[in-house]
Amino acid sequence: MVKINNYYSKLKVSRDATPDELRYAYFEAARRLHPDTNPSPDAAEQFIQIQEAYETLSNPEKRLVYDANININEPIDPAVSLNLLYSRAELPRLDEPQLFYALVQLVSTAEISEHETPPLNICLVLDRSTSMQGTRMDMVKANAIQILRQIRPDDYFSIIVFSDRAEVLVQSSHLFDIVKAEAEISLLQTGGGTEIYQGLLLGLSELKRNQKPAYINHLILLTDGRTYGDDEACLRLAEEAVANGIGISSLGFGHEYNDAFLDKLAGNSGGSSMHISATKDLHKYLVEKFNSLGRVYAESVALELQLHEDVELRYAFRLQPELGRLNTEFPIRLGNLQYTKNLTFILEFLVKRLPEQVEDLQIAKGRIIMELPLRSVPNARFKLNISRPISDYSEAQSPNSAILRAMSSLTLYRLQEKARQEVIEGDLNTATRHLQHLATHLLSLGERELAHTVLLEAEHIQKAKQYSKEGDKKIKYGTRALLLTSGTE
Repeated sequence: MVKINNYYSKLKVSRDATPDELRYAYFEAARRLHPDTNPSPDAAEQFIQIQEAYETLSNPEKRLVYDANININEPIDPAVSLNLLYSRAELPRLDEPQLFYALVQLVSTAEISEHETPPLNICLVLDRSTSMQGTRMDMVKANAIQILRQIRPDDYFSIIVFSDRAEVLVQSSHLFDIVKAEAEISLLQTGGGTEIYQGLLLGLSELKRNQKPAYINHLILLTDGRTYGDDEACLRLAEEAVANGIGISSLGFGHEYNDAFLDKLAGNSGGSSMHISATKDLHKYLVEKFNSLGRVYAESVALELQLHEDVELRYAFRLQPELGRLNTEFPIRLGNLQYTKNLTFILEFLVKRLPEQVEDLQIAKGRIIMELPLRSVPNARFKLNISRPISDYSEAQSPNSAILRAMSSLTLYRLQEKARQEVIEGDLNTATRHLQHLATHLLSLGERELAHTVLLEAEHIQKAKQYSKEGDKKIKYGTRALLLTSGTE
């Protein structure tokens, strides 16, 4: 591959970017990297580079010369198909607000080849605090060693361990001494408190040492505790990771960790957050995670939309390849698109009112942007337009079966979310009623064990005035698991 000064990549735009898109990308990058606001040592140099890129690409004549010199024969459009399913074929003209759902499915149509999968730059950040002692730490060490043995020759791999301080256990390399690294892991001892910020900071630093555009750069955090006083600092680090093309996934062990915090930490980068209820589940998750990262066709997939002035995006949830609630602030980080896998998410819109004398409503328009790590110019875009005709008739309409399944299962997940929030607000009676409704629906689906857990938790809330830590997570992740097959066909 020809080594080029990649101006399109610097500005994070596609090769067919319009002047407006170039201008927007430049101002966004300049705002983020300007030395007056960004204290990072690399910011000044990056700022100069994006100025140079914009000066060239915004000038039509200079851009033609540049495009000719880089001599890229790759197609502009990504090998991706887009499927859209709607909850309604038409929007009925009502005098009141109405909800509307769109199920979006991205499918990679590229053929996978062993020689065309991107190499990995992975960092495991492991909690070694006192609460991890015993079986948990033994299982973590055994799995870390197994993952170590699966690293391919071109992959970079590192391990950070933390408690109230952090240290590099295995330095980022693809030429490390496996025997020595396994010995270091085997001798790992627990002790101290939990300060996740320390682990994240050192983990991101280790990833940056060998970060390359053609690599999948990802941090995997595993913890069983709550970090105290540094939550916001951790979230700022996650934002910095996103800006640098690094994804974050998190694994919460047991019932003591702060799942809302880990969800947000991973979700902000398009990563996933998982609950590990038993040590045996850890191996399955890590193997699946490494396999999925090794099969990435497009990374850093994000959704940018402009909504109609009478439309609000109320909720967003990713159904595939990994479950997770998404932010509703644009750009929405969607994660990675794998070869032979779907990236599927559902959007809930509130249509506040329908404009008069309009036959079609453009609910939202925008694009899906992504990076293709194996291309010379990795940035690509995919236009997205969500619109529906307006009907004067309000007859009942049956949604597509796939979106109906997704909406039904999502309703149960959101019901437990609502009950959770009501407990926090002290509205225990309403929370209990919602949990009882949830149990009834679960029984109708044959989910007897989960329904039993929900009813027991409703009783516990009335007595203890709060969720039990174990029941809280069982209900959250149990209802979330019902979404695994939704929206897949």
